[in-house]
Amino acid sequence: MDPAALANAAELLSRDRLGDAQAAIGALVARAPDNADVLTLAALLSRRQGNDAAALDAFARARSADPANPARINNHALALKQAARFDEAVAAFDAALRLRPGHAATLANLGSCLIAADRPDEALAPLEQAVRAEPERSESWNNLGVAFARTGDADAAGDAYRKALAARPDYDEARLNLADLHLAAGRDDDALGLAETVLRASPGHPRASVIAATLAERAGDAGRAIALYRDCADRAGLHVVPGVNLARLLIASGDPSAALALCERLIAAAPSVTTPLALAMAALDRMGDRAALARLTALDRLVRVIDLDHVAGFASVDSFNTELVAELEAHPSLRPDPAGLVTRGGRQSGDLAGETTPAIAALAGVAADRIEAYRRDLPGFDHPWIRARPASGSLTLWGTILRPGGEVGAHIHAPNWLSGVYYPAFPNNDDAGDQGWFAIGTLPAALGGGGTLTRYRPRAGRMILFPSFLWHATLPFSGAAPRISLAFDLVPPGIGRPHRLPPK
Repeated sequence: MDPAALANAAELLSRDRLGDAQAAIGALVARAPDNADVLTLAALLSRRQGNDAAALDAFARARSADPANPARINNHALALKQAARFDEAVAAFDAALRLRPGHAATLANLGSCLIAADRPDEALAPLEQAVRAEPERSESWNNLGVAFARTGDADAAGDAYRKALAARPDYDEARLNLADLHLAAGRDDDALGLAETVLRASPGHPRASVIAATLAERAGDAGRAIALYRDCADRAGLHVVPGVNLARLLIASGDPSAALALCERLIAAAPSVTTPLALAMAALDRMGDRAALARLTALDRLVRVIDLDHVAGFASVDSFNTELVAELEAHPSLRPDPAGLVTRGGRQSGDLAGETTPAIAALAGVAADRIEAYRRDLPGFDHPWIRARPASGSLTLWGTILRPGGEVGAHIHAPNWLSGVYYPAFPNNDDAGDQGWFAIGTLPAALGGGGTLTRYRPRAGRMILFPSFLWHATLPFSGAAPRISLAFDLVPPGIGRPHRLPPK
């Protein structure tokens, strides 16, 4: 390989002369298709051009051509992380560390990847090693703070964020992470001061605007919150989180038409994010536009009710249900009325998707199979939720046990894409009417309550699949028996959120 030709191609790429770089790199690939340096340049060019799939392929080929080079492995790992292939990325970072133990940047990348994979407890060790090796690396301190925050150690998180700011005083992400800690702890003045520092330097900053507006709402000043969100849109353009929050406030303040127009802009700007569909649903309900509401919710086409007739590995559905209830009731993650969630008068578990007990594992398999069948047989009509269908996703699964009088209040599972609920037990009592039934269309008190309800009757062995953007809740129930259900979602990579109980 001609070193001068390689250097020329790299120079063209560094100067953003992408057309010239493409020609030079293409010629190099034609002459040396298995050269690791050439493949790395090809990967960098593809990434600069926005072709992440081609970049990932080229980084993988560069790694194969030079398998003992930890830098090649690290590049491949970063591309895997970018593609939300987190388990493969973690394995690649581990491989790079075996070749280059204690390398601070690789440790930091591994920790960041474990956070992205929702494994913050595992991220602590590599990030702590990274900051010991390079204490001036602000990003490592910030990510360590995130890992501490997600594992419930707010004090350690705050210390890490402050060290990130000491290393880099203009580090807005660390400053706003610290503001979020203050916000969660009720230290409103501290949170506002940090957010306003960012807003003075970057007027309309989306995340700082969200924090400042949240504090305005908390103080009862919805008008101030709306003004902050509008200023954010004017200065920084349309962003999903402040946009969704503005739509919510517009509905609550009695302007659903403006909220609907905003939701339509958000749907067009971020078609893979389904949360604006939920606010559009609420806006249409408040406007009384039943025809448009029916077109958006499309319950007759998008909701599936499935009664299981067998579960592999169990003699009958009844025996499966009995074992499933026993496993859920014995699960150590069950927590009464978890803070920040909508379960009241009951207990909810953590994520069960990776459990190995027979019945829970079997339900995870059934849920995954039913999700795949739903995706395969999806109705062929034009709908923004169908256009948001992810190419892949992971399963998240959790259980809820309600006491009589308990409830799961109105909520959505967006930004996840498809949701489901399974009932291993339900009282068979016709005299109880619709007590404890599953209701789609009920709206939360923050949006005025009420809603246009469609009720679905649970029964033992029944599964209901529905789009995650649909508002839903349980109807009140009395009697002596608990209401037991297990919910699950398809989580789109990079967009969705697996179920997680808040830190204790």
